[in-house]
Amino acid sequence: MATTVEATSREQANAETGPTPWYRDRNRLALAGGIALLLIALLAWFIQASNRRKEEFAQRSLTQARSAAEAGNLPLASSELQKLIQTYEGTDAASEAVITLNQVRMVNGQSELAAVGLRAFLADNPEEKYRAPASGLLGAALENAGRYGEAGEAFTNASKTAGLEYLRARYLVDAGRSYRAAGKPAEATAAYRSVVQNFPKTASFTEAQVRLAELTGGRM
Repeated sequence: MATTVEATSREQANAETGPTPWYRDRNRLALAGGIALLLIALLAWFIQASNRRKEEFAQRSLTQARSAAEAGNLPLASSELQKLIQTYEGTDAASEAVITLNQVRMVNGQSELAAVGLRAFLADNPEEKYRAPASGLLGAALENAGRYGEAGEAFTNASKTAGLEYLRARYLVDAGRSYRAAGKPAEATAAYRSVVQNFPKTASFTEAQVRLAELTGGRM
């Protein structure tokens, strides 16, 4: 009986003094945490490097497509731009390619198709730096298609998102022209007056003054 008790006591003592489970070992936990952080850092670096290479390839494709357009080979340029947009979706080059593609379409007399493409691009909420040029080009496409009221709205939106005063003023003058063509003198007057009141130092000021005077009988 005594022997059994002694054996049991020794087993309990050995169990109490045995190796510490890994999840209670602070050194091991610290090592595991360090390895996890290293893996996360490596993954982040890999993603950044991959995105950088993707952007570089996309920019090369964009340059080639633009060169084709400048050389007058619009069908090739259009094909290359569409391929770029699909292959490198999410890159800056792909966003620039959308705008360039729709410029090519307008040169080809496909203003309605350009308007559809630009509306879809804007509906996807692109980065702010692309909203003004896309909206301005949409206005031009709609104006070419004879949809003057919609063109005026697009130019107005372009002015709201443009970052430079001279662009904001230019888009408002474009909006005023489209609204006049649409038979909307009130909207045209508001666009021209906004230029006169808010952007007097821009090159568009004089034109806005003249157009506003035409609409209001000389009243500013």
